Amino acid sequence: MTRSVALRTFMIFMFLTLLAGVTGLASQAEIAEVVFLIGASLSAVLLFFALTVQSPAPVPARVRRRR
Repeated sequence: MTRSVALRTFMIFMFLTLLAGVTGLASQAEIAEVVFLIGASLSAVLLFFALTVQSPAPVPARVRRRR
């Protein structure tokens, strides 16, 4: 998983988690609380992946010059 993929997925899960949290507070539904907790834990894992993945470095290659 690359850093950009992890950050995009984190933003999607963060939005869904906030939506589930607002729904849970408004309706007092038990399932919304469970969805909020699952989304929050997945967001934390994706944020961890995004922060720990190293950016790709260029690979050195020899170039022969022709005269």
